[in-house]
Amino acid sequence: MSLLRQLLLSVTLAILVILVGATIFSIGSARQYLDAQLQAQSDSTATSLALTLSQPSNQDPTVRELLISVLFDSGQFRVVEFLDPTGRILIRREIGDGQDDRVQAPDWFSHLLPLQRHEAQRQVTNGWSQLGVVRLQANDAYARDALWTSTERIVALTVGAGILWGLFIWLLMRWLRRALHDDVMTRVRALADGDGTADLPPVRHPGILELQEVSQAIVRTHEQVRATATEREARIESLQLELNQDPVTGLANRKYFINELRRLLEQPASQDRSSGHVMLFRQCDLQAVNQSMSRVVVDQWLRNVGRLVLELLRVRIGPQAWLARLNGSDFAFVLPMMPGPVAVRVAKAVSDVLQAQRIQLGQAGLCRWRMVLTDYEPGEDLSDVLVRLDEALMRAESAGSNEVEYLPDQDMHKDAAGRVGGEQAWRSLLRNALDEGWFSLALQRDESSVTGTDCMMGTLLLQEPGASEPLSGYLFMPPAVRLGLSAACDAQAVNLGLNWLATHPGELALRMSLASILQDDFRAEVAARLTGRPDQAASLLVELDSYGLVSYRAQIMKFSEMLREHGVRLGLRRFAEQPDALLYLHELRPDYVRVSGALIAAQTESPGARRLLVAVQETAREIGVKVDLGAART
Repeated sequence: MSLLRQLLLSVTLAILVILVGATIFSIGSARQYLDAQLQAQSDSTATSLALTLSQPSNQDPTVRELLISVLFDSGQFRVVEFLDPTGRILIRREIGDGQDDRVQAPDWFSHLLPLQRHEAQRQVTNGWSQLGVVRLQANDAYARDALWTSTERIVALTVGAGILWGLFIWLLMRWLRRALHDDVMTRVRALADGDGTADLPPVRHPGILELQEVSQAIVRTHEQVRATATEREARIESLQLELNQDPVTGLANRKYFINELRRLLEQPASQDRSSGHVMLFRQCDLQAVNQSMSRVVVDQWLRNVGRLVLELLRVRIGPQAWLARLNGSDFAFVLPMMPGPVAVRVAKAVSDVLQAQRIQLGQAGLCRWRMVLTDYEPGEDLSDVLVRLDEALMRAESAGSNEVEYLPDQDMHKDAAGRVGGEQAWRSLLRNALDEGWFSLALQRDESSVTGTDCMMGTLLLQEPGASEPLSGYLFMPPAVRLGLSAACDAQAVNLGLNWLATHPGELALRMSLASILQDDFRAEVAARLTGRPDQAASLLVELDSYGLVSYRAQIMKFSEMLREHGVRLGLRRFAEQPDALLYLHELRPDYVRVSGALIAAQTESPGARRLLVAVQETAREIGVKVDLGAART
């Protein structure tokens, strides 16, 4: 029971006690008054009758009886009698019990509140002689009726007052509840439901002093809650920044990236929540950058790169765009609800920003960025997207180019035939392939004029026992580069190529990955396989990537010198993508260079493409190098 209800109930009980007590005392007072009136009436009437009968003219028995009868007939007395001096009743008039039909009061009331039987007697004398005694007993019928009527009125008044009091209490309770709800409960509820920053509802009953004190206490509490909420929000924001922000660049961290990507993947597919893309880019030479520059300069450079990329994303996507730093060298962002062509354009713009922010690493050239892009679908597993990013990054590192490696989910499943896994799965597969000799060469005739009509292009294949289709080098070489096994795979390709040349006429062209050439023991291993096989070496052509000649000229030159010592001829591919290779073409002096079909197609519309193509042809002609202008292979 509420405190207010207890208070009102106690007051109501007190009022009821007062009303009942007042009723009882009023009825008792009326009863005492009527008793006194009846006694006074009996005494005065007995005195008057005794005086009347004492008159000589009224001493005749007939007159005496007549006077007594007249008095009795008035109905005011229940018993009227005349007794002689000896006590014998001479005249008696009496109303029996139940004979008076003028009584209106109920019997239970007469028994509950009985009136006393008031008697009075006086002597009748004649001079000094006593004639008899007059005795009267008052009739209380009229008194009982008067008491009953008075009681009815008093009870009616009491009940009416009680009803009015109850109605007043009911209205007072409603008013108090409304006042408490408007000025206390509503404000307390707003204080509880809000975060402390919203304003409280206004006071609707300012005239109640008690509620004013409560309202002031609520206002003080609200101010304290607001201050506490502000402090709590500041602490939460600080903790969120510490939890989700990279301390060096101020960008989002890996945890934020994973949570945000998981949230997008867990959303149901709809018109408002469709597929999107994820881009990841890596600074491959961060360790070399840290060695060549101070930590403060490197941190400032990373912050500047992150700021420029984030500004670009906000221009292309909107103010809600964000960029995350996953670790020291990896950065990533999500392009939600963005189709493939638009995402590729955004990725190309980011690539341009990153290429413009490369820094010089001494004689090693500019630092390198590796950029990958993949798509995602709502409901897709997070690990699948991360594996696809990892696969694309391995391909980008293996290719060694500055272009964005785009690996959509459909292409990955189509190429890998469901066998693409993480690093551990690739490590196990490649180790078993190297130990068990699961490699082979896929041969295709090279129709270009630079290698000859009888030259075959060899592509390394990995045939896992039980698998329906072999894996091409395009699929397993990126993870081999990541795991440091590319040199062993390329050495297998050289060995298989030499074995094929030993039993087949013609020439064979093989491609060597840049990651293998950069390993110190690879050059010696290839030299060991070429030693003692001059005929096969003379028919072998090794194609190198033009990017390696620009970025790792010293290593490429040493490897090419070793090949020439054994009679192996050299070729350069992807020459159009690395025009800087023209500066070192005279040093390498390859047997041929391949220019991609994209440059050939662009010369009709681009004057720069035409000049570059002319420069390549003139330089190659001067040093006696053949140029393949029809190759669209990269």
